[in-house]
Amino acid sequence: MVLTEVNQSWKDVARDFASRKLKMGTHWLEGEDFWSNARLLADHGFLGVTLPEEYGGMNLSLFDALLMIEELCKVCPTSGRQVYHTSIGIASFINHLGTEEQKRKYLPQIISGRLYVGLGMSEPDAGSAATDITTTAKEEGDHYRLNGSKIWVSEAHLADVFVVYARFGNTGKPSDIGAILVERGTPGFTVGVPEENMSGEFQSALYFDDAIVPKENLLTNRDAFKALMGVYNGVRLGFAAQTLGIAQAAFDRTIQYVKERKQFGKEICEFQGVQWMIADMYMQLEAARTLLYRAGSATANNKPDKNAASVAKVFVAEAAKKITDDCIQLHGGYGFSTQYPLEWYYRCARAASIAGGTVQVHRTMLASSILEKKFDQRR
Repeated sequence: MVLTEVNQSWKDVARDFASRKLKMGTHWLEGEDFWSNARLLADHGFLGVTLPEEYGGMNLSLFDALLMIEELCKVCPTSGRQVYHTSIGIASFINHLGTEEQKRKYLPQIISGRLYVGLGMSEPDAGSAATDITTTAKEEGDHYRLNGSKIWVSEAHLADVFVVYARFGNTGKPSDIGAILVERGTPGFTVGVPEENMSGEFQSALYFDDAIVPKENLLTNRDAFKALMGVYNGVRLGFAAQTLGIAQAAFDRTIQYVKERKQFGKEICEFQGVQWMIADMYMQLEAARTLLYRAGSATANNKPDKNAASVAKVFVAEAAKKITDDCIQLHGGYGFSTQYPLEWYYRCARAASIAGGTVQVHRTMLASSILEKKFDQRR
């Protein structure tokens, strides 16, 4: 896909900034390192780039944001992740669905790097079956009373406000589902102990025990699941851009390594078996990038086409897993060692086949759309 001059300029800006200002990332930043990095990005205009100018954003396209996320993740995955979360990730729920008051309250803080927003969607018995959520929001006077729990909430320990999916009705159907903003410190709301996942990222459970949330925090209630998932497709593409950037970083390191590493008296890139692996990885990266860019450009109101998003999500996830695994293989023992970043790149890329809907679920959704039939997974 050919980039326009504007697209290329934003890609170049991000690449130049990353090379000059960012340290090579070999782990997720935490604590003060996380917040100082967010402030650095904010000072240079990288946070909330798709958000409206009146709140401090740049009103860029989702596609431009994807280009920037990919470039930053090649150097510092945390930086690309922060751009993704504040631009087309969880902050976009507030931008697309929030009231004017909610936007004025939260978006400037997000853009300035002072506020991180978490997403409470998955539950112990509602993962791929997202419409099986049981967290309830009962309307009572000037507030909602929330009961239930969420799991796998990434970086919840850093967040001060959460977008929480809940049931606002009792029919048991998807039409009951909406979302509400819950602030840390809300009575009856508890953020669980952070637990480290395979990539070194911290995730927590959220607990709602008669949590009292003001009505003005409502994002949307009932008949909103389609709208919520329309926004969530942008989150999926942001994660795909992050994954692609990480896979590219692994590939770039591997290219350098095979041209320097000698065995049997010559550089290992002289061996045909290595050459074929390099060529295959390059083709996978090019194909993944093309599909991601296609999905990023196929948007309406900065919301991607759901089929294009699924195609890109699945292909990038599986290509990145294969590429990072092959990069480890070509580094041999050095690739397997925790003293080098290759194994971390693999652990990060591995998440993409699960997070944002498993690759199997996306294949089922694509088949349903292609065949124009609804395949009910329930009994």
